[in-house]
Amino acid sequence: MRRIALPGDRLPAVLAAATDGPGPVAPYTITVMQYIHVVNGDVAGNTLRQALAQAARPDPVVVLRDDLAVGPIADIDSTGLIRSGFWQRVAPHSDIDFAAEMRQALDQFQQLRRDDMEVAIWHGQSASDQLMLRRVVFHLYQTPQRINEVAMDLRELETPAHGSLTAIGMYPASRLARRFSTIAPVSVLRLGRLGYEWQQNVKENADVRLWKGNTLVPAAYHNVDDVILERAPADWTPAAQVVGSVMGAVEGLLTSDWFVFWRCRELVSTGQLVLRGNPESLESCEIRRNHLSASAG
Repeated sequence: MRRIALPGDRLPAVLAAATDGPGPVAPYTITVMQYIHVVNGDVAGNTLRQALAQAARPDPVVVLRDDLAVGPIADIDSTGLIRSGFWQRVAPHSDIDFAAEMRQALDQFQQLRRDDMEVAIWHGQSASDQLMLRRVVFHLYQTPQRINEVAMDLRELETPAHGSLTAIGMYPASRLARRFSTIAPVSVLRLGRLGYEWQQNVKENADVRLWKGNTLVPAAYHNVDDVILERAPADWTPAAQVVGSVMGAVEGLLTSDWFVFWRCRELVSTGQLVLRGNPESLESCEIRRNHLSASAG
């Protein structure tokens, strides 16, 4: 009995080839190629697992959890101390051990390098997803023949949001399940460019990295702060409402409520915003513009 390995589940063409020609047809066992699927964020990871279950595929999923679009990344592939310190400032009361998260990510990359299974990197049109793609490519540079991708775009969203930006976590499992047949290898030329761009972004070490015109663009925290100040109300407003209005309003950036709330607290510390209530809880405080600061300006 012959076995046929099918990259990307391309069954029709193979079955047609198998039945061409005269004479009896020998029985075939169809073997679907398995991949290690790499995705950015827990929401995307859970949705992709649902899609795999719908397609009856046993493939493993590796979830990388760092939002690479914000904060320093100079030491992210070494000690991770600066990176974990940044997240500790952003979420000082979280029970997450950010230093352990940094080490876990490096362990995941080491395991990916040791494995011989092909890798499929899922990414949307956002800075965080695109940086994740580049980081994975950089870590797997010694085995370029194993690297594949699934590039999702805006047209595949059921409910488009945040302008032209997308992330894998925004797609339903049914949509992802239809893309297993489109898993495709990444050309060596493009792999070289992606790996180089990761190194350049690490070296640049900008405060924020935006996704504009299919390009990663370095930016500063004030790009986010300016949007917060533009949208900050004159009257007391729940912080969660203010933060929610900002999250999708920064051009080129899909950002988390954690990060925006941190920037709000930083603006409070500089006197540009005023906060009342519990500053440790997004759900338990209110924010408004500092009228004295505005009149002084």
